[in-house]
Amino acid sequence: MATAAPTRATPESADVRAQISRVPYLPGLDGMRAIAVVAVMVYHANSSWLPGGFLGVEMFFVISGYLITLLLIAERERNYKISLGQFWLRRARRLLPALFLMMALVTVWTAIFESDALGQLRGDVFAGFFYISNWYQIWVGLGYTSAGDFAPLRHLWSLAVEEQFYLLWPVVMMFVLGRRGTRRVADVSRWVFVAAIAITVLVALTYYSGPIGEPNVTPNAYWWLGDRPISKIDVLYLSTPTRLGGILLGSAFAMVWRPFAIGRSPLRSKGRLFDVAALGGLVLFGWMCWNVYLVCPREPTHSCSVVVSSCSVSPR
Repeated sequence: MATAAPTRATPESADVRAQISRVPYLPGLDGMRAIAVVAVMVYHANSSWLPGGFLGVEMFFVISGYLITLLLIAERERNYKISLGQFWLRRARRLLPALFLMMALVTVWTAIFESDALGQLRGDVFAGFFYISNWYQIWVGLGYTSAGDFAPLRHLWSLAVEEQFYLLWPVVMMFVLGRRGTRRVADVSRWVFVAAIAITVLVALTYYSGPIGEPNVTPNAYWWLGDRPISKIDVLYLSTPTRLGGILLGSAFAMVWRPFAIGRSPLRSKGRLFDVAALGGLVLFGWMCWNVYLVCPREPTHSCSVVVSSCSVSPR
């Protein structure tokens, strides 16, 4: 009895599979980025105008997790493997030139107009060069909520978190995809989602909501490494593990929400329903930006103070 030889994958069939997870241009993501940028800019201009504008950073983390994971899945489907060297090289080519140019210009400007701050800037440049700005700021106690300091490179903490994720996540995805490829990736998404929720809950439970003063005044607002106080709010806001919640949430979405796959499923006819859901999400994000504080305001007028008290949500 004759048996048919197993069908071998052809370049055409490989291209079809790669189409399922390839990353197309998504205008909606540009819109989300624009909203996030505006929220963060307003927050930094005057935090009392939009006290929750810092949440735009979290939106960026979700988008980054989604795009990077989708790129890795598409590469696995297209090439049957993930090239760590090529992945890291692409990230370096995209980010390092602009980063180094920016730090060089900031250093020159500081040397001319803020020469007294050169000593402090030296540490920021070193940390920015090695993408460890978040951990450096935690260690020296000059975190995101520090006030009155000249720190033009403080914003590099978020880039450091993303780069540390870029360093480790491709290795994780190699094991997740393994020999089975992308056939079971949707099953893995539930565990990534659970991990994101677990991190969020842990941060909420660990968050210190009382007054924040000097370590000898409010010792419960700090963890201690030997005789060195480490601010809890700095660790929770800046550290890589505590900021993985949003990134992993985006990664979980990428495993189940691949644009071309959705376009070939029954969900392709549910555009209006998704538009309503997106509008609801936008309204919720706006409400959170208006009502959520990284730290509580000092006065009833809601002028924000970073040294008096901290809270998760304060009524406006």
